[in-house]
Amino acid sequence: MKHKIIMSAALIISMTGMTGCFFFPAEEELLEPPTVAIEDIAYSTYTAKQKTIEDKTVATGYVFCKSQYNASFPESGGTLKTIYVTAGQHVEEGDLLAELDVGDLDYLYKQQLLIVQKAQIAYNSSGTADARLTLEMEQNTLTEYERQLNNSRIYAGMTGEVCFVQDMDPGTTVTAYKTIIKIVDPSQLCIQYSSSNMKSFPLGEEVTITVDGEDYSGCVSKTPTDVMKDTSSIYCEFTDGTPSFLTVGQTADITAVFARHENAVVISKTLVKTDGDRTYVTILDENDTKKEVDVTVGITNATEAEILTGLNAGDRVVVR
Repeated sequence: MKHKIIMSAALIISMTGMTGCFFFPAEEELLEPPTVAIEDIAYSTYTAKQKTIEDKTVATGYVFCKSQYNASFPESGGTLKTIYVTAGQHVEEGDLLAELDVGDLDYLYKQQLLIVQKAQIAYNSSGTADARLTLEMEQNTLTEYERQLNNSRIYAGMTGEVCFVQDMDPGTTVTAYKTIIKIVDPSQLCIQYSSSNMKSFPLGEEVTITVDGEDYSGCVSKTPTDVMKDTSSIYCEFTDGTPSFLTVGQTADITAVFARHENAVVISKTLVKTDGDRTYVTILDENDTKKEVDVTVGITNATEAEILTGLNAGDRVVVR
């Protein structure tokens, strides 16, 4: 019995030892951490170019006549009778352009002329106060008829060409001082440009006037520095003759070139940086190394800058 107990104890001890080996394996060898290659930084660049650069100002204006006459009726409420002219027609100063329908006013005026003449004769004959008062009353009536007739007709205030006629049918009610007909002098056409900034076009500046894709030489003839009522406009005249096809209101571009350099080294204006008194750009050299170089800037315009020193055509300027 004692022998069996000893054998059992030995068996338990043996099994316990085997179990311990199962739960506690030998320590594994640690692996080296993986390595990741660092990629080269990619830069976006702008290649400096050799080209022509200009410092210029371009504006859009309109054909304007320095000598023009706007015809209108001085009173509202009348009805149009007839317009006697058409656009493009030549007229002489004093020509009848249009008139209102005044009914029998013309007849009344002629009759009143006779009445005034009769009253004048009566006053000359009698010399009485009553005859004098009658003459004055009849004369006042004649003056009123004359005023109404004058206000019912508009005449050409200058010799020239009709450039505008309001589209109005007979019987249309007119509005006081609304332009019905416009007359211009074709030899006095120029380009008008209105802006709050007039410094871009100084007096006497040579400009190029572009109309319908064709370029013409011109110059700034009037600015707000001159004695003129219009302080928000410049006027450019054609220096080699006014094109015959121009019409008032037609659009035209005005270009003033203040400086022009050919074969200049040019980059985008936004790439030029400043730090105090220093002006520089960032480039990639032949080894693709990023570095800053000082530059001297020449002509600049809205989008580009000329580099006088510090860059050569073909250099790569870092954008970001």
